[in-house]
Amino acid sequence: MKLHIIKLGFFYAVAITVSGNTLAATQKYITDEFEVTMRSGTSTANDILRLLKSGEAVSVLEEDPDTQYSFVELDDGKKGYILNRYLVSNRSSKYRLEQLEIKAAEQQEANTILQFEIKNLQTDLEKEQSDGSSAKAALLATENELTRVKNASQNTLSIVDENDELKSIVDNLVKNNAILNKKNATLKDSSNMDWFIRGAGVSLAAFVLGILITRIRWRKQESWGSY
Repeated sequence: MKLHIIKLGFFYAVAITVSGNTLAATQKYITDEFEVTMRSGTSTANDILRLLKSGEAVSVLEEDPDTQYSFVELDDGKKGYILNRYLVSNRSSKYRLEQLEIKAAEQQEANTILQFEIKNLQTDLEKEQSDGSSAKAALLATENELTRVKNASQNTLSIVDENDELKSIVDNLVKNNAILNKKNATLKDSSNMDWFIRGAGVSLAAFVLGILITRIRWRKQESWGSY
């Protein structure tokens, strides 16, 4: 018993010395046989500090081949002793199987979500295709309407050009008509003057002729009276 106490004191001293220095920790895992006790010392007489589950990771700070205990540290910083036979270099098959089952369930859930998203995307795609067909038809109708408007605009421009040309012709005709009216008025005045002159000439000739005829008659009468 005294020897065991000496060994325990020596091991504690080594543990204290080791904890005061930076140690290279080796990652190991709790075996999958059962829950493992982590004690405050290297014997079953020491207090149980924690019950560790299968597959739980610990950092081995020191191994004692004599006591078959390892001084370990947990993820939360808690330290204690665990029998070496409960530590394995790889996670247990049971733990790995459980993790694989968890991952498989997660993958199945993700697959279900993906299938649902694919279905939604297919629905959206069909809707987009339908909307695209409607948009294409509307675009085609718009293009046809634009073509019709363009043709109508060209026809309108042609009509406007023709109207401008006809208006120019009408303006020229109006001007020519005014000139002709003016000429007709001038010719009418000239014709009236000619008729007036002719009438005056005829009247004068008739007057002269009347005088001549009267004088001739008067002379004949005188001539007859002398006989």
